[in-house]
Amino acid sequence: MHSLSSIFRLLMTSGVIALTAGCSTLQAQESATPSQKVASAAQDEPKSVNINLPANALFSVIGFDYMRTDEAMQARAVFQSSAIPIAVENGFTRHGALLVDGPSFGTFKPQGFLLTSWPSQEAFNRFENDPRWPEYSELRRSIWNDIRYYRDIQAEGLSLTLRSDKFYTLAIAYTDPDNAADYDEYLARLEGEVAKQGGKFILKLFDPNLESLSNSKSPDQLTFIEWGDAEGASRLLQSDTYKAVRHLAGSGTTDLSFYRLRPSL
Repeated sequence: MHSLSSIFRLLMTSGVIALTAGCSTLQAQESATPSQKVASAAQDEPKSVNINLPANALFSVIGFDYMRTDEAMQARAVFQSSAIPIAVENGFTRHGALLVDGPSFGTFKPQGFLLTSWPSQEAFNRFENDPRWPEYSELRRSIWNDIRYYRDIQAEGLSLTLRSDKFYTLAIAYTDPDNAADYDEYLARLEGEVAKQGGKFILKLFDPNLESLSNSKSPDQLTFIEWGDAEGASRLLQSDTYKAVRHLAGSGTTDLSFYRLRPSL
């Protein structure tokens, strides 16, 4: 595990690391000239996506790390045209993507995260048991270096809005069984400082079920924060409050990943 001090140094480095996600939106942004980007930004109105799920819906955060070969792109096209319609038949909904955009830290290095849902665990089970699915399930190994499905039942439902003019961070924590309360205290003591720096906690997933190509262990918590501007997370990490409590993140976890994200809606 990397120390919290090494995480802090990495997150505070200058510059922005834009990782391509293999989606057309991001590719278009990368190929545009500076003047085109400015013109596009001036013309585009902020977009938003409202995610409103009923009680007992299955919410999923999908971290993706695409292969970048012609063969992988061809396999992806087959998967999109064949497997996704089967999922949609069973109620699968894609709400939007949060693309990694900025200094981030973690052993898993995705290009981004998709936010998706199913009406219920039963709907997802019907999809998995569809006789057409196994063939396409194996195709995933030809498309992604790794893909991680974090799934969580929303017993009381979920109401969440994503905005294209906001910025987001995601922390994925594996808590230390002997000191898990330290991580809870760390987040609780940061809440006021997060608000002071223009952010707010918008979603926490506890003990999500994880399916991955790498057979990774399920984390204990996913925590999303929405920021009003691109520097909100940096201001938090520079604050006296953060410096006073960051040791609790170290003692309360055995592994901690952090991602800076921009929405693609």
